[in-house]
Amino acid sequence: MTTASTRPGRLLIVSANMGEGHNATGRALHEVAERLWPGVEVHWVDVLDAMGHGTGPVFRKVYALGVERVPKLYQFFYASLWHYRWFARAAKRVIGAWSGRKLAPVLDSLRPDLVISTYPMGSTGLEWLRRHRGLTVPTGAWISDFAPHPSWVHTGVDVNLVMHRVALAPARRGVPGAPVEVSAPPVPSTFRPGDRGLARTTLGLPADGMVVLVSCGSLGFGRTDETVRELLAGDAGAYVIVVAGRNGRLRDELTDRFGGEPRVDVRGWVRDMAELMRAADVVVSNAGGATALEAIACGRALLLHNPIAGHGQANAALLAEAGLARVCAGSGELARAMSEYRRDPEALRALERAANRHATGHRLEDALRSLAAAVPTSGSRPLPPGDALFLHVDTPAVPQHVGTVLVFEPGPELTREQVASLLAGVPGVDGVLRRPGRLRGSRWVGGMRDPGELADEVTADDLAAEVDRFFSDPLDHRRAVGAARLVSGLPGGRRAVLVKVHHALGDGITLLQALLSRTDDAATLSWASRPAAPLRDTRIRADPRLLTRGLWRLARAGRAPVTPLDGQLHTPRRRHELLRLPGKQVRAAARSLGLNPTELLLALFAEALHDTPQPWQSGRFRLMVPWSLRGTENLRAAGNHTGAVSVDLPIGAMPLSGRADLLARALRERTAAGVPEAAHTVVRLLGTLPPRLHAVAARRVYRREWFNAIATVMPGPRRQVHWHGAELSAAYPVLALAPGTGLAWGALTWGRWITLSFTTTPALAPLVEGIAKHMDAALRDLAGDLGAR
Repeated sequence: MTTASTRPGRLLIVSANMGEGHNATGRALHEVAERLWPGVEVHWVDVLDAMGHGTGPVFRKVYALGVERVPKLYQFFYASLWHYRWFARAAKRVIGAWSGRKLAPVLDSLRPDLVISTYPMGSTGLEWLRRHRGLTVPTGAWISDFAPHPSWVHTGVDVNLVMHRVALAPARRGVPGAPVEVSAPPVPSTFRPGDRGLARTTLGLPADGMVVLVSCGSLGFGRTDETVRELLAGDAGAYVIVVAGRNGRLRDELTDRFGGEPRVDVRGWVRDMAELMRAADVVVSNAGGATALEAIACGRALLLHNPIAGHGQANAALLAEAGLARVCAGSGELARAMSEYRRDPEALRALERAANRHATGHRLEDALRSLAAAVPTSGSRPLPPGDALFLHVDTPAVPQHVGTVLVFEPGPELTREQVASLLAGVPGVDGVLRRPGRLRGSRWVGGMRDPGELADEVTADDLAAEVDRFFSDPLDHRRAVGAARLVSGLPGGRRAVLVKVHHALGDGITLLQALLSRTDDAATLSWASRPAAPLRDTRIRADPRLLTRGLWRLARAGRAPVTPLDGQLHTPRRRHELLRLPGKQVRAAARSLGLNPTELLLALFAEALHDTPQPWQSGRFRLMVPWSLRGTENLRAAGNHTGAVSVDLPIGAMPLSGRADLLARALRERTAAGVPEAAHTVVRLLGTLPPRLHAVAARRVYRREWFNAIATVMPGPRRQVHWHGAELSAAYPVLALAPGTGLAWGALTWGRWITLSFTTTPALAPLVEGIAKHMDAALRDLAGDLGAR
């Protein structure tokens, strides 16, 4: 179940205000977590509140009604879930989809490193998120009932914790294949064995005779008046303390009935329950709440009188089997037990010894530490349309992977293990991708690969040749969706790390965030928060009028012109041209022309196309520019959160300043008209088609017919970046070619440079090399012209 010890920074406890037992379990785990991991952030969510306004009150009323008014019906429902697996699975399916969808935004917002559920509906929702949305953090279900009902136990969490070894068999029988382990009773540390006499003195209770504590949980269920009468009848010298919890009606009734009896002390909600238990000889409960576990933790004899229907009766039977309690279900049994213990105190002490052995046999710390280090069970999630697009167009000749070339200056040695750790920071890299079937769409399936197996190391003296080899090797998405390579032996003592991941895992920003989050300077860098695959729907919701204008512009765009960079791709072999431009010079030139750096880089590209001796028909070249649509809700979300703007570059004869002005106006006009949002919406609408039709439609919209090349410009760090002490002096973004196109290039701000990487085919490499050189020359000429003014 476990790997090396892991220290979570953020813990989420999923509980529910359904009595106090579930929250009491959560408080115990909260306390242990803060002791185990000082500084850990602990957050809580009530799953019933998350499921919608009014859900909690309705479920609490239904529960109370079932236990108190129609116990036979409640017992029938409880037993049906035990005996009919199809019924239990159907109930979990409905509840899981409901609670899982409502918990998704909570987990997306908090981004916990560890999740614990103490309520069955919370566990069911987390299991649904694991199976259907790819929840990848360690997740455990703490079963606060002694009897592990099938609604408590789940195969889709990393571990289900029961309170005793006798609960293992029924848990595994009820849900075959579920991971189940034994935990200490999940009660706060105040519930521990202690000196009975000292506790009585502290509380002002009688020093002699038998003290009996009666508690039926915070809701005060059960026939408590009958319990008190039998206790008094069984031992004339017993002193009975009754805790009615938050049930004010019960407290008033018991006070009226036993107000004249000096041996009966009726109380409401108390804060010294642990001390009361240490003062008692016997704790009596209905087996429905946390009282039984608290009594065991205090090492006290436990009697279960008239266990309530459903889980109360199941708890009582299993506690008795474990030797931790005596069940008094029939009329007069409690009185006979008290009389027996009065005559034979050793029988009472035997129950105490059994409780003490169990209370000290396990530690909550061990179970919590083991869960935090768990390797999450594999989950899966459907690919959103924006991600699935790149799986649909992926072929052996046109592989769809994006990546980066990281160049390090001479310094501390780097290892393959460190490179594997860098790759592991990319969300989803441990999984594989599944193409769509007839009814089921494309999916990501996690837990299939160890990222440590996806990294290798080579020695080479030619970085360009190694980059070509690495990125020409397609990823087989059925077996791996990422790879990394450490390249040592480069001239000047430099090293490089090459990383590629399937485009279906995310866009360039996802990869940039993931890599930066593992650097030494992550705390001081923007974009350096590790991304996570979103559990909720993160669709872009554009203004309808803006969307209408954008769709109209898309419909009128027509086909792209024919250019020398077009052609069918028959092999995955690629060539790459790396280029660095001085960032300060780019930004200064852009300001002088009233442009932003992205617009200037696109204009320099258009200028370079004009300068190359090629027959550009109609003086046009359509460039598809991915456009980030990330907002505050999905800024750190993994995946592809982009639209696209297709702009026809002016490549006829004209001054660079005029070319830049035309291009900037065209680009701004199309983005203002909602074209990126419209393109994103079209991709999402395609995702509503049946799976096979979706794949066909995706291949029709993402190809040369609609654009000639792809270019993207991304922000990046403008300060030095280090990784394991080595200076990361340059990072080049690597893009994939689209079907039928021969060029894709990306640009990234990195330190004092703007780095560019051009991807092309071997046949087009001379042309693309010339384009890169002309871009560099065009910038120098522009900087010279501006400097001469």
